[in-house]
Amino acid sequence: MDNLTHAALGLSVGILTVRKGASLPAAAVAALLAAEAPDLDIFIRNADDPLVSFRWHRHFTHSLIFAPVWMLLCSIFTAWFFRQINKPGVHWKDLLIPSFAGVMTHLLCDGCTSYGTMLLWPFNETRYAWDCLPIVDLFATLPLLACVIIALIKKSKPLASAGLLWFCTYAGLGMYQHYRAESSLQQWLAEQKITPERIAVKPTITNLILWRGIWLNEGVWQVGAVRVVPFNEAQIAPGDKRVAWTAQSAGNPPRGSFADDIIHDFSHFTQGWNAYEREANGIAVGDIRFSMLPTSGRPLWAVYYGLDPQSPKEFQVEVVMDRDIHAGDWDYLKSLLLGTNPQFIPVSAQASFQPN
Repeated sequence: MDNLTHAALGLSVGILTVRKGASLPAAAVAALLAAEAPDLDIFIRNADDPLVSFRWHRHFTHSLIFAPVWMLLCSIFTAWFFRQINKPGVHWKDLLIPSFAGVMTHLLCDGCTSYGTMLLWPFNETRYAWDCLPIVDLFATLPLLACVIIALIKKSKPLASAGLLWFCTYAGLGMYQHYRAESSLQQWLAEQKITPERIAVKPTITNLILWRGIWLNEGVWQVGAVRVVPFNEAQIAPGDKRVAWTAQSAGNPPRGSFADDIIHDFSHFTQGWNAYEREANGIAVGDIRFSMLPTSGRPLWAVYYGLDPQSPKEFQVEVVMDRDIHAGDWDYLKSLLLGTNPQFIPVSAQASFQPN
């Protein structure tokens, strides 16, 4: 989730968990710091490892077993900070519960998104993702933020509770919408007589109406927009197709090479949701789960292996990011969100459809 949302959630639980007679500002600060602390993993760097950000983001820093470490560090630091600004009477032990509550909001909130969070590390390295909230969702964040700002000014626990209740209710709605989107996609695929080997739906930016559907059928990934408006019929807009990558795909690097290790590590991160493309001088293995548009087969990130343009006789391996916004993309996304795009097909339609 974005850091503004994490901050608002941290402040909310800091207000709610402050001990009687303890400093509310200190509890709010401790919870805020704890709610942001797990994302310090962005400072882990290694110039020799192109996958370093994928390996370590939402890794051990986001695990339940590491939560007490953040709790202790944020409690001690906040107590020290308040002493430095001549605010006596703040003891680190009084801040343990607000700090723990703050870090838990971060872990659980990130679990609601699609990227995946290693909550149970080191016992397993599964990235748990409940796919019920976008990374950025103004409808979830702004009411929460408004409540917590007023709660801080008025020192009001009921207002902090109202903001937290709003966010939890919105996340619950996201779970319901996710269920509807996935069920609708499965129904539509059954109507097309397609039995997918894998299937998933992911939320799109700042809404719970339009979802990105992905499914694998006979070695080919297909993506499509799934639109689910409450109390209305679901709609599907089929999109791009991409061949699935395998260890036997043409153009792969030699077994056991550094590039081969990078691609296999990337596949471990993506949990096998890998699209494959041949390029002029190499191959690209991309994470099909994420793209700028719900119907696009252009992955947000991919591993490129091939000839180095600067040294045509040398091979290279690098992570390539694709966050480009093309002309007409926003209008296209708007048409999908509003349901005016002519690609949409009602889920209940029985007519045969052959995707592009």
